[in-house]
Amino acid sequence: MITYTNAQFRSILFGLGYLAQDFAAVAKGFPVTKDNSPLTAIKTIQAVKNFQADYGLQVDGVVGPKTMAKAEEVMRILQYELNVVVKADLPKDHPFYGPKTLAGVKKFAAQYSADNNLHMAGVATLEIRKNLDRVAKELA
Repeated sequence: MITYTNAQFRSILFGLGYLAQDFAAVAKGFPVTKDNSPLTAIKTIQAVKNFQADYGLQVDGVVGPKTMAKAEEVMRILQYELNVVVKADLPKDHPFYGPKTLAGVKKFAAQYSADNNLHMAGVATLEIRKNLDRVAKELA
């Protein structure tokens, strides 16, 4: 199991849409961030709780081993499906929300989703992930 840094986990929260309402300018790298500060801000704790609730985890707002393991699983699935659908060329052993994942989500959104600022910013919201999952299963 991967142990994410706070910046890496925060990028996952941004990238999956849990912290998207707080995004700064895309020019600053959103949704990929280098902010390694503690995950203790009220909005961040709520984002963690929302992630935990969506995936059937204990909802405590703490990024412990089970939450990290679920984030890793979600990222692996997202990246696998991006590889299947838009040939994103994401490595199988790097389940992070980085520039290549961002580019893959943007490419998918441009081809398969309604024009929306979050989607075009590379945010893989739950709606995008469900749509991606459906398309990937159709192609598999």
